[in-house]
Amino acid sequence: MDLFSEVLSMLEETSCDFNHFFYRLSNTPLFTHSSTSFASQAEHILPSEPDLPKADSIPRLAQWLEQKYKPRLEKEASTDDMARQARMRSVNPKFVLRQWVLEEVIKDTQSERGVGVRDRGTLEMVLRMCLEPFAQEWGGDRAEEERFCGDVPKIERGFQCSCSS
Repeated sequence: MDLFSEVLSMLEETSCDFNHFFYRLSNTPLFTHSSTSFASQAEHILPSEPDLPKADSIPRLAQWLEQKYKPRLEKEASTDDMARQARMRSVNPKFVLRQWVLEEVIKDTQSERGVGVRDRGTLEMVLRMCLEPFAQEWGGDRAEEERFCGDVPKIERGFQCSCSS
């Protein structure tokens, strides 16, 4: 638990989505490309939005990658980036259904008058993504798939459902 307590605190401070962090971490080579700096790897892992307090987080994450995470992987003899990526991808889905995605599906499927269905394309794409959240692509509009798998739009962060929602 000590391995992740520091990084989880940082993720909370920066409003970084935990699922996105671990998914991106799984895609980050730590042993294959030794010329890549830990700072550039940290920059790749954290959200790319300029309004997040990322500047302080990059050095902290780079230090965690170099001084805690990589040595832990070495200790566990888990230095094969491809094997680690496969293991992590099997438990960290690329797609997680979010409220903002559902709102878009509702908007796209409702007709102008509220009767009937206007367009089922988004609904069908999101349904495919829900059924196979660990897939890397789903055979639809690639840009839309990536957008739905990407960072939560700023306006939608912090959305919480209550029992009455």
